[in-house]
Amino acid sequence: MFGIHITIGRALGPGLLLALSLPLGAREPLSVAWSHWPPLSQIDANGELGGLDVTLTRQILGKAGLEPRFRNLPWARTLHLIERRQLDVAMGALDTPERRRFARFSIPYRRAHFVLLGHQPAPEAADPWQGITSLADLCRQSGLRLGKLRGTRPLPLGDPCPTLGTAREYNSDDRLIALLLARRLDGVIMEWQYAHHRLTQLGANDFIRCQLLLHRQPVSLMFATEAVSEETFARIDAAIAALPPPDPAFAPPRCHLDATRLPAPSTP
Repeated sequence: MFGIHITIGRALGPGLLLALSLPLGAREPLSVAWSHWPPLSQIDANGELGGLDVTLTRQILGKAGLEPRFRNLPWARTLHLIERRQLDVAMGALDTPERRRFARFSIPYRRAHFVLLGHQPAPEAADPWQGITSLADLCRQSGLRLGKLRGTRPLPLGDPCPTLGTAREYNSDDRLIALLLARRLDGVIMEWQYAHHRLTQLGANDFIRCQLLLHRQPVSLMFATEAVSEETFARIDAAIAALPPPDPAFAPPRCHLDATRLPAPSTP
């Protein structure tokens, strides 16, 4: 009997064995990474973890019979731990071929909006955005000083639009905003929700304008391989499909140009 028990245990796998060992009605725990990224994930005034991603993840996993246990981790560390199966889930993840080598992805549960922000022209100062009325105009510019977060790839237009593809990289979005407000950069490429939240905190919304909506990027929950069973994974996707429409507060901004509605410029 002992030998038979070992054989069955190996066949079932660790995930299913854990589910079978849980008390009736208990939820299977999953470790979920989060980092400070308001208004998507943050500690609120009451000391509680909240934000749109956190709320949606709790709702999605709860409907699938799972209990998220959140861990505060930087993004690079999150990827490292998921690849080594030492962490179960990451929120707000872009589904890429490179990550599919070591992870699985739910269907998208929201969209991130990447924008190109510029400052309002100062009185009697030259406006670097004057005369840019189309995507082709922008892509012909060679004098714009642009920045973006290091390691991000929010630009499907990066190759055919050199102006965007050669943006200088920085280590934090807060640094990008500081350089933009100081007029040391003409524009920054950022995720809109965080940019709007931070500019509101600084009282700087009147000094910044959205020049270009670049990309509506679908994001998913990223799972370490074998973190959940196929049946549970199907329940997760079903829970996402049943989510209500997005809150209007998280809608994309109105920008001077909308690259999602314009053809990409042709490569010379």
